[in-house]
Amino acid sequence: MIAPGNFLIRVDASTSIGTGHVVRCLTLANALAKKGADVSFICREHEGHLCDRIQEQGFAVHRLPAPADGFRAGATPFHAVWLGAPWQEDAEQTGAAIRTLGVKPDWLVVDHYALDHRWEHALRPLVGRIFAIDDLADRIHDCDLLLDQNLVADIYTRYIGKVPADCSLLLGPEYALLQPIYAELHDRIPPREGPIRRILISFGGADSENLTGRALSAFLSLNRPDIDVDVVISDNSPYASEIRDQVAGHANIHLHGNLPTLAPLMAKADLAIGAAGTTSWERLCLGLPALVVTLAENQRPIADGLHRQGLVRWLGHKDEVTEQNIRQALAGLIEVGIDEEWSLRCKSSVDGKGVDRIGAVLTITADTPLLVRHARLSDEALLLDWANDPETRQNSFSPDPISAETHRRWFHSLLRDLDGCRLYVVETKEGIPVGQVRFERHDQAWEISYSLAPQFRKRGMGRPLLEAALLKLRSERLGVLVLGKVKSDDPPSCKVFESLDFSARSDGGGMRISVCSDTDSWSNTYIPEVLLDWLTDGHEVTWTHDADTLPEGDICFFLSYGRIVSADLLKRHGNNLVVHASDLPMGRGWSPLTWQILEGKNQIPVTLFEAAEAVDSGPIYKQVILRFSGLELIDELRHTMMRATIALCRSFVREYPAVITTGTPQQGEPTFYARRRPKDSFIDVDKLVREQFNLLRVVDNERYPAWFEFKGKRFILRIEQRDEACLPEIQKNKRCT
Repeated sequence: MIAPGNFLIRVDASTSIGTGHVVRCLTLANALAKKGADVSFICREHEGHLCDRIQEQGFAVHRLPAPADGFRAGATPFHAVWLGAPWQEDAEQTGAAIRTLGVKPDWLVVDHYALDHRWEHALRPLVGRIFAIDDLADRIHDCDLLLDQNLVADIYTRYIGKVPADCSLLLGPEYALLQPIYAELHDRIPPREGPIRRILISFGGADSENLTGRALSAFLSLNRPDIDVDVVISDNSPYASEIRDQVAGHANIHLHGNLPTLAPLMAKADLAIGAAGTTSWERLCLGLPALVVTLAENQRPIADGLHRQGLVRWLGHKDEVTEQNIRQALAGLIEVGIDEEWSLRCKSSVDGKGVDRIGAVLTITADTPLLVRHARLSDEALLLDWANDPETRQNSFSPDPISAETHRRWFHSLLRDLDGCRLYVVETKEGIPVGQVRFERHDQAWEISYSLAPQFRKRGMGRPLLEAALLKLRSERLGVLVLGKVKSDDPPSCKVFESLDFSARSDGGGMRISVCSDTDSWSNTYIPEVLLDWLTDGHEVTWTHDADTLPEGDICFFLSYGRIVSADLLKRHGNNLVVHASDLPMGRGWSPLTWQILEGKNQIPVTLFEAAEAVDSGPIYKQVILRFSGLELIDELRHTMMRATIALCRSFVREYPAVITTGTPQQGEPTFYARRRPKDSFIDVDKLVREQFNLLRVVDNERYPAWFEFKGKRFILRIEQRDEACLPEIQKNKRCT
C-alpha cells in the first residue's frame, strides 16, 4: 500500500478561540491516520489550549510558547489577536518546528482565523501543499486547497479573488468535518416529531457569556419537570459551579463535563439550544432541530443562512438575546411540538461523510484503487453540479449555467440508451465520486467523454479514471470493442493529457490499431493504459478477446493471447506483433517468465517480434532486459513485465513504419516451454522453503495457489511480502497492509 503522506496541522484552542477548530482538526487527523498517514500538530499554549487532548489521541504536538504579556496584534486579519504573536514570529516558529521533523510535509493544514496569505507564503517553501480551513472569507489565502463547510448565501462566490486561480475549493456542509459516528448514526436516528421530551443545551467550550446559564434559567422558568434536559458545560468553565448550583434539586436536569462526542446526547434529544458554530453540522446530520444564538461575528452569516433555509431558528446575537427571548421560543415549541419536516430538512442537508470526502482529496494518488458503477437516477444532481462548476463553465463554449431541465433531459436520455451509451461514475472504495466517464457509440466505434470532480483535478487522476472505466466497459462487452477518440467535458481536464505526454489531438491522420488478449488474462488490467495513449494520439483502437472478430487495420498486438492465429487472420493487418519474455528463439511457448524464474534466472529478456504462422518465429524488432533481485513475487514480476511490454508497444507505434526495416531474423536452435497447470504449484513438505522459494515466487494466490498434501488432506498456501514494520502486527494477529 502506498503511504498517504505526512501532514502537519497548525491550529489553536483557547478561552477566546474555543475548542471547535481543534476538535474538527482531530477528526481529520484521525481519518488520515486510519489511511496510514503520519500526522502531527503545531499549537500555541494559549490559556485553554488542548495540546494534552491532542497527545492523548496519539498525535505529536509541537508546542509554541504562550502569548507574551502585553502582546498587541496587528490590524489585520480581524482575528489577529487570537494568534498570540505577530504572524512573522509565528511563521518563524512554525518553520523551525517543521525543520525538526526531518521530512518535508506533503500537506500543511492551517485552521486559524488569524493567519492569511502572508503566513502561508512564508511557509510554502517548507511544505508540499497547503490546505486552508476557513469559515469567514475575510482574508486572502495562498493555498492549494480550501475548505469552507458553511451554508451561506454567497458560498460559491465569496472566495473569488481571495485564493490563487489554481486553488481547489471544497464548499458547503457536504465537507463538514464531523466525527465518524455522525455518518454512522445519520441513517439510524429517526426524525423528530411531536412532543418535546428531552432538550440538549450546549454552547461549546468557550461560553464566556454564560449563555448556558441563561438558557437553563429560561427552561426552569417554564416549570416542566416532565422534560429532561442534558446540559454540557466544560470542567474549566468559570461558570461551572454556578450552573451546578442552578440545577441542584432538579432531577430532570443532567450535567455533563468534557465529552469525547455529543452524538449520544444529540441522538436522545428532541431539541437543542446552542451556538451557531461547528456543532451546527453535527445537529443537522442527526436531524436535531435547534434554537441558536450567535456568540461571535463570524457565526452571524452561518446562522442567517441556516435560519433562511428553515434548518434552525436563530434567536439573535449574544448581546441581544435575553432569558425572556429563549423562554418564549421554548414555550412556543413545547406547546406545538416538533414538525417532522423540520427534522427531515436538517438530515438531508448533512450526511456526515465530509471527512471521508476530504480524506480522499488529500490522499488520492494515481495508484488509489477505483471502483466503477453505472450512473443512477440519484446521480443527476451530482453530475449537474460538476457540469456547472464555475471553472468548467468559464472555460466552456457557453459560460451560462446549464439548466436543471436541460440537464435532466440529456441525463435521462443517456440512461435509457442501453445499446448506444454507457455512463459510469468512478468512485474511491469509500464511495467518494471522483468523476464520470461516458462511452457513446457512433457507427461501430465508441467515443469516450469524461470529466473529473473539481476537487480531484490537477491530481493525476485522468488516466486512472479512464482506465478503470475502460476495464468496466470491457467486462460488459466481451466481443470486439472499437474505440474512437477521447474528449473532456470540462476543458480544465485537458491538462491531464498534457501532463501525461498526451497530444489530445484527432487530426484524421491516425492508424487503425488492434489489441487481442485472452478474456481472463492478468494483462488486461494494463492494456487500457496503452489504448488511451493511442486514442489521444488520434488513432482508432480495437480491443478484442477473439482473433476471429478482428477488423482490418494497420497494426495488431497479440498480448497474452493463448490461441494460434491463422495466416488468413494475420493478413487483416499490415503488421502483427507479439511480446514474449524470452531471448528468442530460446524459450518459445508458454509462460516463459515463470519458467525462467523457476530456473533461477533474474535477468529476463522481453522481446517484441512479428507474429508468423509458426509459433513465436517471426523477426525481432525490439528487446529489453528485466533485472530482478530474486525476491519479487508474482504481482511484482507481472507488473514489471507489463511495464516493459507497454513501453515496447508504444515505441513500435511511435516509430512506425520505419521500425519495420529494423527487424532481424531469429538466430539459433529454438527451445520450447510447456503450458503450466495448477498441479505445477505443488509444494513438497519434505523440502526446505529455501529450495522451493522460486516456486513460491511465481504462484498466483487466487488462480493457482501453492498447495501441499499431508495425511491425506490437501492444504492451500498464500504467500505475501511484508515489510519489517508489519511484523509486530502479524505477531498480534492483526492484518498489516
